[in-house]
Amino acid sequence: MKLKSLMKSRCVWALTLAFMIISAASADTPAFTSGGAAPPPPPSFTGTRGWSFFNGPNNPIAITQLGVFDIGGDGLVNSHQIGVWTTDGVLLATATLPAGTSGSLVDNYRYVSISPVTLPGGFMANGGYIIAAQYSAGDVDDPLTPTASGNGLAPGLALWSGGFPSHGWYGFGEGLPFPGQRTQPPMEGSGGAPFWEPNFQFIAVPEPSASLLLAPGLLYLFLRRRKYP
Repeated sequence: MKLKSLMKSRCVWALTLAFMIISAASADTPAFTSGGAAPPPPPSFTGTRGWSFFNGPNNPIAITQLGVFDIGGDGLVNSHQIGVWTTDGVLLATATLPAGTSGSLVDNYRYVSISPVTLPGGFMANGGYIIAAQYSAGDVDDPLTPTASGNGLAPGLALWSGGFPSHGWYGFGEGLPFPGQRTQPPMEGSGGAPFWEPNFQFIAVPEPSASLLLAPGLLYLFLRRRKYP
């Protein structure tokens, strides 16, 4: 009886731990926290603007939401397309954030959900990724320059420069042109700073070992069900 009770206790503990790990891994996390917005106003042009990043080794993530800065949190006047590309121009994900307040507001950014897009962990041979959002010249949704908090990107993410002193990218044109040009002073700050207008939320993709933790608990429940229908 003691052995049976011990096995039951350990199986339940393993099952609980596994669910805790998987639940923590599945929580949507913003790529960075907002630092607000400040003058001077950002450059005014029609096209895409954003920033480049990569996710570290053994750190696969799934992008679940795309968003843009909503100054004042009172809704957007215009709709905005958002995209995620590889730095060599392959479009991986896209969404349109509608005008108004229909998107979810989190930390000064308004988001829309997408079908999750997984980015493998590790530094890509051809570079990193770019997220950028479409704005029009004189766009009233972008009167001030958004900033990121001093903590930088979320754990497991890092800005990608490709050996150049720039993390910001942009592209000219209507629609959602690939932001294949790098920012240089005086574009959005100095030193080739990012355009912080777009943001994304992601979940960490659980390691296989986390899923394996479910096995003892599930086995116990299966055997118990068979023995005591």
